[in-house]
Amino acid sequence: MRFLASPQRAIRAVLISQVVLAAAIIGLDLARSPAAVAPGLFAPATDAPATRPYRPDRGPAEPGGPPMRPMADRLDFTLDGDVLRLSGQIAPGDADRFLDWLDESRAGIVRVALDSSGGSVSDALAIGETIRSAGYDTLVEAGSVCLSACPYILAGGVRREAAAGAVVGVHQSYFGKNTLLPAFMAVSDVQQAQAKVMDFLTRMGIDLRLVIHALRTPPEEITILDPDEMRELRLTTQPDPE
Repeated sequence: MRFLASPQRAIRAVLISQVVLAAAIIGLDLARSPAAVAPGLFAPATDAPATRPYRPDRGPAEPGGPPMRPMADRLDFTLDGDVLRLSGQIAPGDADRFLDWLDESRAGIVRVALDSSGGSVSDALAIGETIRSAGYDTLVEAGSVCLSACPYILAGGVRREAAAGAVVGVHQSYFGKNTLLPAFMAVSDVQQAQAKVMDFLTRMGIDLRLVIHALRTPPEEITILDPDEMRELRLTTQPDPE
């Protein structure tokens, strides 16, 4: 019995440690509540680190303010005069939804205003392609965000603008993975997906140094691009002369 008691105590200790670890993880996640993440997201680059926490499900309600608003789990399309507003996370299938919506409502659109925390890279690339083919301009307005995969939609605009008070940021992307695949095949899939991103950016006229900013930023963080960086990378375009 003494021989059995020791393994039983060891198993009990492991189970207790797992429960404690799970509680600690939950506690850390709760500590990163929207209120904790909000301050600093809209802060100027000179006043806050360029790399900041990333919460795809939340967006700041107002520039500089602590309240947060939920970010919809898929893109919403709203026509406001000649401006089409795209807001929410980019869900798989949103590129097809975007095409279907345009087939019914494309008349009069000049610009596409973005307010998205990102999401599906392949859908963002497809939406960017559609925007360029249609000849639309893109805009991130003051108080709006364009994060993660969203800058690929921004890149699709013929003319591209990020207003003062807008937040544009990039980080490493998830391209999806199949745990049943051998490791070398999974790496190959990621490399092919990254090649598609680079090909898209090249065709859109964007400096590929944007990819460097993304690759060096972990997925749980976001690197905020300042206005000068966006112009240098050609993610935003020079305004037309008066």
